[in-house]
Amino acid sequence: MAGLVVGGVAGWSIKPSETTGVTVTKTVTQTVTQQVERTVTRTETVTQTQPTVATVTLSAWTQGPERESVYRQENLVLAARKLSSMNSILGAGVKVEVTGEFSTAPWGDYRRKLQLAFESKQAPDIVLSAHIDIAVYSDNGWIISLDDMIKEYWDWVYNDVIESLWPAVSYKGKIWGIPQDTEARPVYFRKDHLIKLGWSEDEIASLPKRVEQGRFTFEDMLNTAAEAVKKNIVQPGYGIWHRPNAGPDWPIPYLAYGGSLYDEKENKLVAEMKVWEKVFDWFERASMKNMGVISDKLIGLDFNRDVHPTVVAGKTTFWFGGTWHKGQWVSSFGLAEDDFWRYFGFMLYPAGEKGLKPVTLSQPMCYMISSNSKYVRQAFLVITMATDPYLNSLHANKSAHLAILNSQLNHSEYKKDRFNAEAGYLVAYSKYQPMHPGWGTYNKVLFDVIKGIEAGQFNAQRAANVLEEELKKQLGDAIIIR
Repeated sequence: MAGLVVGGVAGWSIKPSETTGVTVTKTVTQTVTQQVERTVTRTETVTQTQPTVATVTLSAWTQGPERESVYRQENLVLAARKLSSMNSILGAGVKVEVTGEFSTAPWGDYRRKLQLAFESKQAPDIVLSAHIDIAVYSDNGWIISLDDMIKEYWDWVYNDVIESLWPAVSYKGKIWGIPQDTEARPVYFRKDHLIKLGWSEDEIASLPKRVEQGRFTFEDMLNTAAEAVKKNIVQPGYGIWHRPNAGPDWPIPYLAYGGSLYDEKENKLVAEMKVWEKVFDWFERASMKNMGVISDKLIGLDFNRDVHPTVVAGKTTFWFGGTWHKGQWVSSFGLAEDDFWRYFGFMLYPAGEKGLKPVTLSQPMCYMISSNSKYVRQAFLVITMATDPYLNSLHANKSAHLAILNSQLNHSEYKKDRFNAEAGYLVAYSKYQPMHPGWGTYNKVLFDVIKGIEAGQFNAQRAANVLEEELKKQLGDAIIIR
């Protein structure tokens, strides 16, 4: 660790001031023996040197939006304090501070604020955002590649990062971000609803494994939810709920039906229309016009005011959620820990049909360094110190996010949380959103099409036609239509 800090100090772009002289008066007592022994006291003036301390202040912007993810900011502050303490011990004479803000604003607002800061060259030194933002930020020259510094400090912490996370922060052959956390998006189910449907305790307990083995499919889930509606276990439209707005989750059913979103060799997005037709057929049958499983009023509701209270109250049979939602429910929505385990189970998104594989989607958060930072090395060292199994476990347990370090999986702090331990297997089935600047456009078109199906405006075939037309018009040569 001393090598880490000394190596970092050698790269400071700001240096401590020269040492200054301080006059100290001290009294020295001597015993002088001549013919008569007597004590002589004299005063000496000496000069001592004391180093002055230079302060490096780094700015960092981080995002929830859930308030339980506050350690995304706090861990940087704690890392800076630790680095300053070590510098002091080593006599480096450099104090590092992190200021900035942790945002709970919607993602769209946070990204707009970041973009304005980047464009005006007023961006903070350290930025946290989703890994998919790397494509846009790097193409615009707003962030710097980190390969050389990662290589330099590889043996300190970066060799411990779970290997599958590095591709998520890589773009065009370079690494642009340091993973801060990861997550998975499971399907939650209500155990008490399944009991009312006549399921045995063994059938309920084995459901996640049967999904993992491909024995319980998307079609089975739809039929189960429809039965819950038919038997008045839930109200019409409350069999399956999903997020009420645009976001990363919308392509997951397509992935469950075997679809591909990206051609890495061509660096182009992909839309397989036969697969999308199957997905849209599923949504059409789930709609209020048909099986009455998904409400036509769901899209447009508020997460915190409407959706989470409804799910926590047990009014829906299935919920397409995220691992962090469990943390929110317990922390902010009054769900007791014991009641979570009594009433809720969680599983992968089932395979679309027999012979396919279940999936989930992960959207790792990552720290990035802006290209206008004057203190690149200092910022990187703070991020390095924050990439710590204890600090990351504090974040994971408070916010219900998953480990980014191999050592974290067996860390005593991380293992305190039963949910994190049991949800860890989901990551092995993770897919990632395409690292492509056009992906946001693709996903927005998709969201609008599914919204149209649920509102009764499109049938499955019309939805597929609209999707293809809009993708061609808005993305042109950036997408391959199959």
